[in-house]
Amino acid sequence: MAIRIDDHAQNLKMLLFIRQAWMIAQHIEIPELSPVPSIGASKIPESARREVWDERWKQEWGRSWAWFNVSRVQDAPLSQEEMQNLSSPGQGLHPIVPPFWPVEYGEDGLDLVAFSAWDRQTMPDFPSSSEQDSLPALVKAWQDGLTTIIVLPYLGYFAQRLNDSHLVVSAETRNDPELYTRALQTRR
Repeated sequence: MAIRIDDHAQNLKMLLFIRQAWMIAQHIEIPELSPVPSIGASKIPESARREVWDERWKQEWGRSWAWFNVSRVQDAPLSQEEMQNLSSPGQGLHPIVPPFWPVEYGEDGLDLVAFSAWDRQTMPDFPSSSEQDSLPALVKAWQDGLTTIIVLPYLGYFAQRLNDSHLVVSAETRNDPELYTRALQTRR
């Protein structure tokens, strides 16, 4: 049995940080963050109108989730040319490299020190006994096709099945055996 726990989905966490820092895409239903990031000197860039940044954010949020439908394990490492192409704006979704905001839009308006500090705050304590504490439910979820659990810094209970193989949970859900067991039973 092999289930990947992605408790450092940095591309998604950066988008959550940007949304909080710039107060964009507020009409999209996303749970409150825990912990709430200190945004430092982050400020929406003046190079485009707020509505443009809002649309760009929504597009990247959608692309980031769509990536989980195309992601797969690749045996061969990426060539230097492939890495350069992936580091250029406007690229399609790559099976093993998720989309990243800075590749498309740069780092303007982002306090990367503040983001890094928040990112570290959201890292789980190791070792985690979460999977062991919910083992029967985890085994059943794996038998039903689950291969990846994505952990995000949401407040309270959160569980959403993206597709047959991917489940998103809040860190608080993963850290509570009863909630985690319930989340592992979530169906699409």
